[in-house]
Amino acid sequence: MTEKVLLTKMVTPEIKCSFPYLFETSDYTGKYGLSIPVPEDDEKTIKQIKTLIGNAAENKWGKKARTEIGKKIDSPLRNGNDEKEDDEIYRDTIFFSANSSTRPGVIDRYKQPIMEMEDIYPGCIIRASINFYAYDYKGKKGIACGLQNVMKVADGERIGGKSSAEDDFADFTDEITEETETEDVF
Repeated sequence: MTEKVLLTKMVTPEIKCSFPYLFETSDYTGKYGLSIPVPEDDEKTIKQIKTLIGNAAENKWGKKARTEIGKKIDSPLRNGNDEKEDDEIYRDTIFFSANSSTRPGVIDRYKQPIMEMEDIYPGCIIRASINFYAYDYKGKKGIACGLQNVMKVADGERIGGKSSAEDDFADFTDEITEETETEDVF
């Protein structure tokens, strides 16, 4: 008799992209990945995520493992207000990281491949295909999240401190004033 394997995969709702490493690996983790912030008031999604985390634990260690998440089994979920209180994107969120040792597929909303790293940036709106799995490494047990694929849904306000060239020079005109023409710069 084969044991039933519980579902551990989902596609996120639309979220703000944060810390995307989708075209090259992160120097910190050595993997592809991103951070997934979910608003605290999105109770339906958070419940679904917690169910999938429980399913991953149960698939690995049995039904009782669900009660050990956050105690003897590490959870991937973190509180944005506690851990990233100064970062606006994480305010009032629950977040987690999704990583992969292989490059995820990245497409636009028309299901066309995105090939340019600049098209996926912190602040754009995405959906991510993710899969929770259990690990037991050197006596440490936990649930982690694997990144499968990403779909860019829309552009969003770029976050991370870098402004655009258009914004930086918005107050300047292309007209050369008489003062500038006659000024001896050297």
